[in-house]
Amino acid sequence: MTKSDPYSLDGLVLLFRETMGGHVGIDEPEPLAGAARGQRENTPLQFDVEIRIEDLGRFLRVAGHAAELSGTVTFDPLGGRIPIRDGAFNLFSVDPGTGIRRMTYAFRFTAADAQQYFLHGHKEIHDDPGALDVVPDMTTLFTTLYRGQDEQSPVYASGVLTFDLKKTPALLASMNVEGTNSLLQKMAAYTAFASFAYGALRDEYLQGVRLLYDTRYENLVLSGRMRRADGAEVPFFLGSGVHERGFPWGDGELFSDVLLVVGDGEGGFQRFCISDRTLEGLVLDISGGVYRYHGTLLAITDGYSASFSRMRSGSSQLVPFHASIDITFEARSYDGVAVSFPRVPKFVRKLSSTMANELRVHLPGTNPLGVFITPHTVTVRTGSLILGDADATECGPGGNFTILDRRTFGEAERSTFRNVKWPTLLYGYLCAIRPEEKAARVQIHSRTLRHEREHWVRDQLDAFLGTVISRTCSCEMRMERGELRVIPLASTGDRAERIPLLLKIGEPVLEVNNDHFPTAIFQRRIVEVLDPSGQRCLALEDDMSLLRLEPIGTVRKAMVASIRDADKFAALNRVLGETGFDAILEAKRKDSGKARQDFSIVIKPNFMFAYDKRDHSTYTDPELVHHLVKRLRELGFKNLNVVEAQSTYGEYFDKRSVREMAEYLGYDRKAGYEVVDMTLDADEVLDLGPHLGNHPVSRSWREADFRISFAKNKTHAYAYYTLTLKNIYGALPLADKFKEYHCGRGIYETTIEYLTAFPVDYGLVDAYLSADGPFGIFADPAPNETNTIIGGTDLVAVDWIAAGKMGIDPMISPYMKLAVEAFGKPEILLIGDPNPYRPWLNVPVALTLFTNKGVDANHYFGNLMYSAAAQMDETHFRHKNRALYMRLLRRMTVPLRRAFFLRTGENPSRTNRLFSSLFYKMGF
Repeated sequence: MTKSDPYSLDGLVLLFRETMGGHVGIDEPEPLAGAARGQRENTPLQFDVEIRIEDLGRFLRVAGHAAELSGTVTFDPLGGRIPIRDGAFNLFSVDPGTGIRRMTYAFRFTAADAQQYFLHGHKEIHDDPGALDVVPDMTTLFTTLYRGQDEQSPVYASGVLTFDLKKTPALLASMNVEGTNSLLQKMAAYTAFASFAYGALRDEYLQGVRLLYDTRYENLVLSGRMRRADGAEVPFFLGSGVHERGFPWGDGELFSDVLLVVGDGEGGFQRFCISDRTLEGLVLDISGGVYRYHGTLLAITDGYSASFSRMRSGSSQLVPFHASIDITFEARSYDGVAVSFPRVPKFVRKLSSTMANELRVHLPGTNPLGVFITPHTVTVRTGSLILGDADATECGPGGNFTILDRRTFGEAERSTFRNVKWPTLLYGYLCAIRPEEKAARVQIHSRTLRHEREHWVRDQLDAFLGTVISRTCSCEMRMERGELRVIPLASTGDRAERIPLLLKIGEPVLEVNNDHFPTAIFQRRIVEVLDPSGQRCLALEDDMSLLRLEPIGTVRKAMVASIRDADKFAALNRVLGETGFDAILEAKRKDSGKARQDFSIVIKPNFMFAYDKRDHSTYTDPELVHHLVKRLRELGFKNLNVVEAQSTYGEYFDKRSVREMAEYLGYDRKAGYEVVDMTLDADEVLDLGPHLGNHPVSRSWREADFRISFAKNKTHAYAYYTLTLKNIYGALPLADKFKEYHCGRGIYETTIEYLTAFPVDYGLVDAYLSADGPFGIFADPAPNETNTIIGGTDLVAVDWIAAGKMGIDPMISPYMKLAVEAFGKPEILLIGDPNPYRPWLNVPVALTLFTNKGVDANHYFGNLMYSAAAQMDETHFRHKNRALYMRLLRRMTVPLRRAFFLRTGENPSRTNRLFSSLFYKMGF
């Protein structure tokens, strides 16, 4: 103890005694069955132990919370009362497989016959819904006795031991603190231990009723140079952390990780990583200046990315290596930094690091509201790293390295989160290290995650709070020349005071996607950045993504390209190139045995719901289709058809056949293709499933050798969005779709049955100009310039990415739900831009309920409503129904149509501009 830190818990010993007893059944491997058998056969087992926490301060800081255990076990079949050895106790450790907290007891003993035995027991600290089970969970130990040295040995017996609550006073009385004579220090130790236990139990058993969540993390970042066994120096970058349950959203998940890149001697990097709920061989003690990891690292042999799910399931691109990393360092702490809501009292936000650490240690279960970070700069004392073969001297994976202390520098953090569960916090983090200057720059960006985009009121509140949080709770921590400077990353104020952001360069060096979180994917990356000083350096980044790329119901993999470019043709070319379109097409042609000029390709755009050619957001851009046709013709393919089927609009207006619409919109057949009306082309009836039944099929669609769905990026009043899957609904040949499908067979199952019968080989989404908002499927006079083309061979994967960029859960659409059930969702390999469109407004759930359950419930009502309210280019299309009642109805709906549609001969009306402006603002 030092005089400057009289209340430190470091070095204090806390010990207490506990007795547990029950029955075990010999030759019974399952504890519950063993307990019942043990009672029948009268084979009780009891242990009396002393639990000794050797260093209470470290125990509370370091994950695992391990202590020593000694005492005796009493079991008559093995010799009565026997001393135990090698005892270990873990308080509130986490099962990496399930994420459930456990209390574990483990020890060895030698029986009367000289045979070695190993006992392992665990209490499951897990809240079962609808049950008040904290007391049973804390007093019930599921126990297994092994005949041998460890859990790999044969099971000798199992059963259930319990703690008798009547012995609680004796347990509390046995608690003692050693290492100090100070009564205050002893009380601090008791308080800290009780607070830690209370916090863990509160977070587990009250999580359903609490509006707040508590969590913490510790993180270490090192950048510098290492010396290989052959004497060569190589750069390295290490990021590792322990993120406890609830980080960062309070959803109950956790992870620990190691991210490491090592220079390969040729200007590139070898990439190693591991992420799991807990890493048994990981020790990170910032205050103690110790980092150690002895365990498995996975070498990434192809690309730069890995995920939690792929680490669990296995991948040929992830090669396991045994790693031994041992580093001692000096960590200099700075005053605590509050990245929190602005209502946090000023005196709390300005706590010194000493006071903040004392509160964190002495009351770990009662953190103040907000995110509180204690930053440290790290200088290495000693460090070694062994990967695989310690004797390797080649540049391949593996080798023995010595960290060069004078050429390595780092940053470390201890942080507590206590926050509200909603709105969900978006926590962006970037830590750049310049080892030569002994400088670190950490930029933290906070706003709201907004993962409920379809609920408008909540979405708007999230957006408002996100704006407030981003302005008040984002900052830069700059550590250089032995000083810490904290500067708000405010978007307002004096331009001279604005802080330049770290600029990421190129693709990540290493990326780990923690996709086991239910809320979103928590991403950890090593990236190269351009520091505002003008230097390039490596950085550790924390980010979040709503795009879940793991497979569902299939082992397939699919590549999707999402390319944003001001040049739409360049974007289309890159999508086709990145996804290997030409090779896919050629492979399909070879399988057909046909010559290129005979190989039939059909392109299904989306244009039959267009109402006015001036509103380009409602139909697939013919220029993009022409560009695709030109590419196909240059490859030698001549049998090309652009196909569509008639729509319900043809029931209301004239000149609505497919060829008439194609000509009106600019689908010029001179580009080298034929336009086929699949309604007129339907020459055969086939049994296509329980919903379609015996149904006509277009000959061109049926006989095509290669089918392309070229969709338009739009919101949809029925299905939230319309993309490549929904585009195939338009290929169904019956013209009066509202009557035949909406009010008859259904629009969802029929589309999936048609896709099952006639698979589509490639999907494209024209998201260069996009229609969002409640009525995107009908019109958008003020569309979004999203400047994106998306494409790939798997329609489910293409739509998954395209819907994700709308900021919506793809599975909200019935089309996607049924498609995933029918075909599965492949693991998606995404190339290009994953970021959501901003601004973007999705369809409110109330509108989809109205259209699906209201409009489609009665054909007469729905048909009358659409006929009266549908808007068309008046100079080109004429309403077929000239009856007086219809003319009156259409006159009555003029204000509504003027508000939401472009009308021929008119600039957008005041109401139109008002609604467009309102919807635009709502989309942020």
